[in-house]
Amino acid sequence: MKNVRDLLYIAMMSTILVILGFIPAIPLGFIPVPIVLQNLGVMLAGILLGWKKGTLSILLFDLLGMFIPAFSGSTFFTVFAGPTLGYVIAWLFVPMVISGILAIFKKTSFVLNLIAILLGGMIFVDVVGAVYLSVYTHTPLVASLLSNLAFIPGDTIKSVVAAMIAYKFKDKLIPSQVAC
Repeated sequence: MKNVRDLLYIAMMSTILVILGFIPAIPLGFIPVPIVLQNLGVMLAGILLGWKKGTLSILLFDLLGMFIPAFSGSTFFTVFAGPTLGYVIAWLFVPMVISGILAIFKKTSFVLNLIAILLGGMIFVDVVGAVYLSVYTHTPLVASLLSNLAFIPGDTIKSVVAAMIAYKFKDKLIPSQVAC
């Protein structure tokens, strides 16, 4: 951490994740994993804060979730014992994946932001989540992966929103942050 500003960004992003967690989840019925808005916050943490601060903000959110129902009305302990743990674990790595993809290009644009978010914030999370879901529910991996197709439309919209926010505000919010 360089300064108080970094700590404020981390706390702000964790707060955004908590706020998004208070928006009720949408159960799907055919899969024990609901649709939530928190992954939008995770995408924003990765694209706006970079891998170190983004990961710390998600870790802080996880710690807060041990004491308050920040995970769409559940605590971390409920998530830890349930089918969504794989997705929450994947969230910790989203900032690293997004920053790694952007570091390859050494520049940012709306399209590159969107590609990084789609790969790191959507596909990576859905694959890791599906692997854990398959183990947890004792179903074939293919079935778990196919059930994640239901998340693609909403996650794509969230990815576009995150890419637009990052493209518009990244230089204004975090002038020292360049793709990592």
